[in-house]
Amino acid sequence: MKKTMFLLLVGAGIGVVFSLVTAQQVKNTSKASFCASCHEMKPMYETWLAGPHGPLGNDAGAVRATCVDCHLKHSNVVVYLFDKTRAALKDVYGHYFKKKEISSLDFWLEKLDARERYTYEENCRGCHKVLPDNVKHKEYEEGKTEESCLDCHHYVGHGFYFKEDLKSFFETGAIERLKYGTGDGMERKYEHEEKEYGEKHEYEEHEKDD
Repeated sequence: MKKTMFLLLVGAGIGVVFSLVTAQQVKNTSKASFCASCHEMKPMYETWLAGPHGPLGNDAGAVRATCVDCHLKHSNVVVYLFDKTRAALKDVYGHYFKKKEISSLDFWLEKLDARERYTYEENCRGCHKVLPDNVKHKEYEEGKTEESCLDCHHYVGHGFYFKEDLKSFFETGAIERLKYGTGDGMERKYEHEEKEYGEKHEYEEHEKDD
């Protein structure tokens, strides 16, 4: 009896330690900086930093979000962990065995055109529960349009000029628009032109603490 109890306690202890370590690793690998540790993700990371959902672009009024907030399913914990594992295995395979392909501008432009496959609308609504009152949102909530969040707000993840930024990175090795003023805490000012509406937005951007 004592031996059985001892084994149960040891097993429970190992289970607790394993769970804590796993939880910490899930947290660590969910940070945007972890995603950016692979070279091929550098342009995605830099444009996210300065984009509407990033820490430098958050003054634009958007909700702050990181890679996993948009690119992993969040229906429940099981779905999230499964999708995270699937995405991780796919990324690791691509990093080590498809270097030539993922180093191509065309590869990323194709992924950009298919953004709906790995950016989930349910995640948008998970944060944006109450939408601004306008005609387009009213049609959306009443089911009178087939347009999704990404059809209108495709720029929120990586900025208005994401396609141009990708081309700049692959052609010159750097994103010229973001080349200066990337130091910690350094204030920056950008002028964005939102082509869809012909409006110009000029605002101060600065890095915020987590």
